[in-house]
Amino acid sequence: MAEDTAAPVRTGPPQDLSWLLATAFRAHLSALRGAVGDLPHGARGYGALREAAEPTPRNQAELAKLLGLDRTVMVYLVDDLEAAGLVERVPDPNDRRSKLIRATPAGLARMCELRQATAAAEAELLADLSPAETELLHTLLRRIAARGARYDQAHECQVDENQC
Repeated sequence: MAEDTAAPVRTGPPQDLSWLLATAFRAHLSALRGAVGDLPHGARGYGALREAAEPTPRNQAELAKLLGLDRTVMVYLVDDLEAAGLVERVPDPNDRRSKLIRATPAGLARMCELRQATAAAEAELLADLSPAETELLHTLLRRIAARGARYDQAHECQVDENQC
């Protein structure tokens, strides 16, 4: 009698964490694509503009680390956001060799629109979850991100578990 060496047939999608996170991430990026519209560099541009709209501006190298992007990519991204009138490079008062990336008034206005559009896209993506499940998902992801920052050598910023 011959031994059956065929691989078992899968009856559904993989359930391991890597597959689930990657699939959820791709779904989130797809939802963001629709929300950010014609913003230069799409979701990456949104992340950079979001950070540039914060009260404390950062330089390109800090933004690149925070967003998990190569520094050379960050140059083109900021160039394109600047050309669109959404960000500006301003001298760093603490280091005259460095430029800080700050949202322009037009960038701040666009960020308000984008926050609404991304919130709607995310709400649609999470529509099958109850409000309690959505809050739990956010809480768990903040905890995973805080622990995960320990493993990411290129990502030196810390994620606050209590940050929204």
